Amino acid sequence: MKVSRSRDLIGILLLTVLALAVGAAAISHQSLWIDEGGPAFKSLMPTLKDWWQLSLRMRGSDVQMPVYMASLWAWEKLVGNSEYALRAINLPFLAIMVLALRKVRFWPLVCLTSPFVLYYVGELRPYTMQMAAGACAAAALARVIRSRPGDFQGLHAIFASAFFLCACSLTAAVWAGGLVLGALVIRPDWLKTKGFWLRALIWLAPALAIGGYYAFTLIEGYRATSSGGGGLLTLLFGFYEMAGLLGVGPSRNELRASPMALLSQLPWVLPAALILFAAWAFGLRDWLRDSPRRARLGIAIAVISPVVILATVGLMADFRVLGRHLSPAIPAVLLPMALCLAGASASRSRLIAGALAILVSLVSASSLRFAGKHARDDFRAATSLALDALKKKQAVFWQADLGTPYYYSYRAGGWPGVHAFQTLYSNTPSGTMFADLIFINRPDIGYRNRDHRKTMQQAAFELDTSLSGFEIWRNRYSPGK
Repeated sequence: MKVSRSRDLIGILLLTVLALAVGAAAISHQSLWIDEGGPAFKSLMPTLKDWWQLSLRMRGSDVQMPVYMASLWAWEKLVGNSEYALRAINLPFLAIMVLALRKVRFWPLVCLTSPFVLYYVGELRPYTMQMAAGACAAAALARVIRSRPGDFQGLHAIFASAFFLCACSLTAAVWAGGLVLGALVIRPDWLKTKGFWLRALIWLAPALAIGGYYAFTLIEGYRATSSGGGGLLTLLFGFYEMAGLLGVGPSRNELRASPMALLSQLPWVLPAALILFAAWAFGLRDWLRDSPRRARLGIAIAVISPVVILATVGLMADFRVLGRHLSPAIPAVLLPMALCLAGASASRSRLIAGALAILVSLVSASSLRFAGKHARDDFRAATSLALDALKKKQAVFWQADLGTPYYYSYRAGGWPGVHAFQTLYSNTPSGTMFADLIFINRPDIGYRNRDHRKTMQQAAFELDTSLSGFEIWRNRYSPGK
C-alpha cells in the first residue's frame, strides 16, 4: 500500500513538472492585446480596493470574472507585471487540468499537445481556468457514472466542479448548469432521497452568493464589448478552433477579413480535419460501446445544453460565441482522442489515426506559438508610436481600446505615462482633418461594412505603418511628415 501511494505521489509530481514545463514553453513575450490589457492594467493597482473601483469604472466583462481577476491582482504583486509573468498565472490551472483526468491513459499527452489548450495557456484570460474546471467536471461525472444505486459517490465532486465553473466567469456558469443537469439525468434517483437534499444544502450558500453577484453585474449593465453580433459562423469557428485546426489554417485576422480565406488552404486543412475527426470518432465509438444508455444521455445533456443556450444568446444579443466560450467542454474534444490511443494496441487503424492526430496537433500548436501571422495585436508597438507622437505635439486619433495602452504607458513612464495617454481620450481631435495620425485597431470591426482605406484616402491620409492588428495612417499634409 505504501509503495502504491509513493508511486502515485511520484507520478503526480512528474505530471505537474511536465505540465508546468510545457505551459512555460507555450507562454510568450508577445504584446498583450485588447482582452489582456485591461486586466493587466487593473492588476497594477496598489490595493484591492483600488482594483475593484477601477474595475467598476472600466466596466466590460472583466467584472464577471471575479476570482481570476482578483487572483491576477495578487499574482502581479508576487511575480511582477511583464507580459510573460502575468500570463504565467495560467500554469497552475494547466497542472490542475492535466491531473484531474490523469487516470485516463494518454490524457496528459493529448492535453499537453492540444493547440487550443496551449494557445490559451499563453493568454491572460480565464480560459485555462475554465478548461481546468471542465476537466474536474468530467472527472466528477465519471465518478457519478461509476456510482451505484443508494450511494452518493461523486455528488460533492459535481457541486464543487459546478462552483469552480461559476467562479470562472458568467459564461462558464452556463456550463455549471449543464453539469448538474447531466449528473441528475445519470442519477435521477438522487432527487427522491433525503440524503441528496441534505448534502446539496451545503452548497446553497456559495451558490446564492455567486448567483447574487452575477445578478448584480447584469443589473448594473456589465457585459462584453459589442463585437458585431453572434451567429452560426462564429460558433462553427469555435468548433474549428477547439478541434486544433487554427494553427494549420488561416489566422484569425485572415478569417475575420474573409471567411473564404479557408478555401485557399483546404488542401492541408481538410486532411488535418479528417485525421483529427477519425481519432475522435474512434475514441467516441469505444466510449459509447462501453457506457450505459443513461450515462450517454447525461453526458450529451451536460455538453449540448450549454452550447444551445450560448448559441441562442449569441443570436439574440450582440455577442459572438467563440471557441473560448466553449472551453469548459474541452474534455469532450480531447478525451475521445485519448481513448483512441488507449485502444491502439488492438487496432492498427486506431494507432495510425491517434499518432497522426498528435502530429497534426503538434504542427498546429507550433504554428500558433511561432508563426508571425498568428501574433496577437501589437498594442505594445502601437502605444510606443502614439506616445512618441504625443511628445512631438502631434494630434493623434486613437481608434482602439485604451485599457492595453494604459498598461504599456505605465510600463513606459509610470502614472505620468498613463496620464499622457489619457489625453487621447479627453482631447480627441474633433474630426479626422484635425489629426496628424490615426491609429486603427481591427479596421474590419471599426469600419464594419465600409472600405476604411477609401475613407482614409478621401480624408487625405496615407498608410504609414502596419502592425499586427493595427494600421497607422498619416495626414499627408501633416507638418510632422
